[in-house]
Amino acid sequence: MLGAALKLTGFLMFVIPGMNSRILYTEEVACSDPDKCMAFCNNKSGCTNIAYPLMVLRLLPKGLRGLMLAALLAALMSSLTSILNSASSIMTLDIWHQFRKKASQSELMIVGRVTVLVLIALSILWLPILQQTQGGRFWFYMQSVKSYLIPPLCMMFLLGLFWKRTTEQGVFWGLMLSIVVGFVRMVLDFTFLAPACGSNEVDPRPEIISKVDFLHFATLLALFSTIAMVVISLFTQPRPEKKLHRLTWWTKDDEEEPELTDDEDEEVHISVHVKGEDSKTMQIQESDPAAENEEGGFQRLKTKCRNWVCGIDEDAKQNLTAQELQALRRKMTSLEEDSKLKTILNASAIFISLVTVFLLGYFH
Repeated sequence: MLGAALKLTGFLMFVIPGMNSRILYTEEVACSDPDKCMAFCNNKSGCTNIAYPLMVLRLLPKGLRGLMLAALLAALMSSLTSILNSASSIMTLDIWHQFRKKASQSELMIVGRVTVLVLIALSILWLPILQQTQGGRFWFYMQSVKSYLIPPLCMMFLLGLFWKRTTEQGVFWGLMLSIVVGFVRMVLDFTFLAPACGSNEVDPRPEIISKVDFLHFATLLALFSTIAMVVISLFTQPRPEKKLHRLTWWTKDDEEEPELTDDEDEEVHISVHVKGEDSKTMQIQESDPAAENEEGGFQRLKTKCRNWVCGIDEDAKQNLTAQELQALRRKMTSLEEDSKLKTILNASAIFISLVTVFLLGYFH
């Protein structure tokens, strides 16, 4: 709910300042002549990218000017770190683990760090493409890339939540087909560039690009991905009911735990060792006991420095019985809510939905 409320503030932080900047600096931010735009901001397609920084530099006094620019940079860095963290998590837990089933915590940590470095390098190499596509207008570029890649993920989530007949094969292959279609459209969009606004040049792009806006394409891609996932799911074996407990909207209130196979267990990324003769007492640890040999002073210092740089804690251990492990999992996956808080949450959701509909309708 907090995330939904914060999303609404984007209207006040992005749209309204952009409109004000175009009104205040008509010949600069709202320039229509490609030559004038090139002279002012080195971009023939327009100078909308500098709308907010220009207002900060020209309207605010020196103290607030630096504060606002620092806040802007902090917001950009926060978004960047969250994206890199999510990407590294996907790489380590969903991709790397498919090839290294028994990877240690230190190995996963190193893979995550290397993934971040690779993504940063790719981001720097991608800058020339960003400057060419969508006329270098970052907002249009960001929305177009989301339109080519995000709709299949949204439909996958909705189908998995509300349709119990959804299968893993249907979702996977439907997602692959949709991503291929979106990627092809993205490549075409990057290859055939639109003429600069106000240049009166003939549009050389194919009609699939020039006539179909990227937002309209997002709707078509969502429809295509839904059809593909539904059709493939109907031709594949459904998931047993005993594996759907508390996983869908219709089974969220089930008291039984879903039956998980070995490769679906959330503890698959950690090592579980039986402690002593009691099979019900387990030791969950991140380090390999065989590696705990006597080391020299320099070797121990080297190991500690490496662990500090990589963020590894080899001494992290936890002893849990099977009953405690099951209780912990039930607590972490519980959907129980207090009746009063549930009422407040539902009322807030309805209110935010109404405000969103009003804003969309009023400023359409």
